[in-house]
Amino acid sequence: MIRVRRAEIADVEAVREVGVKTWPVAYAGIASPEFIADGIAQWWSPEMVEGGIRRGITLVAVDDAAGQPDDGERIVGMVGVGREAEFWVMWKLYVLPEYQGKGIGSLLLDAAIAALPAEATQLMLDVMVGNEQAIGFYRKHGFREARSTPDRDLGAELMWMSRDL
Repeated sequence: MIRVRRAEIADVEAVREVGVKTWPVAYAGIASPEFIADGIAQWWSPEMVEGGIRRGITLVAVDDAAGQPDDGERIVGMVGVGREAEFWVMWKLYVLPEYQGKGIGSLLLDAAIAALPAEATQLMLDVMVGNEQAIGFYRKHGFREARSTPDRDLGAELMWMSRDL
């Protein structure tokens, strides 16, 4: 059974595992091996993952049926949301490759939106321009090209998307 809960500091290594295993699959063919290695080193380091859990909203999808010897659950996906200026931004949404296509990404996205404060009116994200699978997923869930964005240049490889809440 899959359920979503708030991440804890004790989850850092399991959350990192989601990123380390998912990034090479998610970006194969659309990003260089160097980009993937650099991204894992930068965005999935223990310090970055712990910082996201401490400062933002990090939720994890757990599979209770997977059965880990120590706690009876396996983290199979994660979503991280935080503030950038006046915007709420979804920094990460990843599901282990073997769990993709089972509705877990949708479950995590819905839980992240539900966890936002009541005054949040929009959720932003950035996505690689060539990542058609991710763009299709976000469009299916109501995201469109953003009308206003945080004051950060994404370069030519990324684009902003937003969803009104």
